[in-house]
Amino acid sequence: MNKKIVLDSNIFIWAFCESDSLHQEAIWLFNLYNDNIFIVSYPVVQEVCSIFSIRFWKDKADNFIKFLKTTENIILVNNDIINDMDMYLKYNDKISFTDISLISTAKLYSADLITFDKQLLKLYKKVK
Repeated sequence: MNKKIVLDSNIFIWAFCESDSLHQEAIWLFNLYNDNIFIVSYPVVQEVCSIFSIRFWKDKADNFIKFLKTTENIILVNNDIINDMDMYLKYNDKISFTDISLISTAKLYSADLITFDKQLLKLYKKVK
């Protein structure tokens, strides 16, 4: 099918944390969409690596980076910081800059957004 899909940090965090309650659901999502192209933005890499390094061990962050670099259907992208800042200024909603960046990336690549964050998904659908 080869749709483009932007992945939120929480998908990776739960996929890599076997003891988490949403681990199986995150793995199921990866398997469900495996024939598609996953777009992973710089802020997601930064957020996941920071969480893994601080809450677990740096090895977990290293394994995540190796996974990103060796998985064929993952495209790593740098964000357009000016576009992200302009989009951020347009919203009065409580939202993180990273979440706005995800929406901006999804719009730029005409991609779907996969996240467990209901607030982010609601805002994405409104903007889409």
